Amino acid sequence: MSLTADLHCEIREVGGHWWPVATFDIGSARRFRQALHGAGLADRGLPPGVSDVLRDRYDDQVTAYPREVCGATFITTQELPLLLNAALWLTAGERERIPPHAYEEYAETDFIRAWHAFAQAHEATGQEARLVLWFNL
Repeated sequence: MSLTADLHCEIREVGGHWWPVATFDIGSARRFRQALHGAGLADRGLPPGVSDVLRDRYDDQVTAYPREVCGATFITTQELPLLLNAALWLTAGERERIPPHAYEEYAETDFIRAWHAFAQAHEATGQEARLVLWFNL
């Protein structure tokens, strides 16, 4: 069974409402989920004030596939760098087998750097940004 991630970037519009501005992909949702757990960012639920668009999308998926939607969480721009630790993306067996200097080759931290740059670009204009995500089995 494969795992996919439903991953979105929201910004806070003038007036305090959140609005989705981008949807992102990740190469390995399983490794990403593992990294989230290792960084203490997993399974926190949808964020307060999540946009109606994402709330409706999430609720529709949970209604249609209640046992297949899991791991809803959110990540702030300040928390994204926690996921740059390449060791978080590897299993214990891989960490034993792969020398530490080669961890970056197996981690998907390029995605994290790109998302961080995207979020920072919005924050540079005074708009708060965050990632909202959940997984599908």
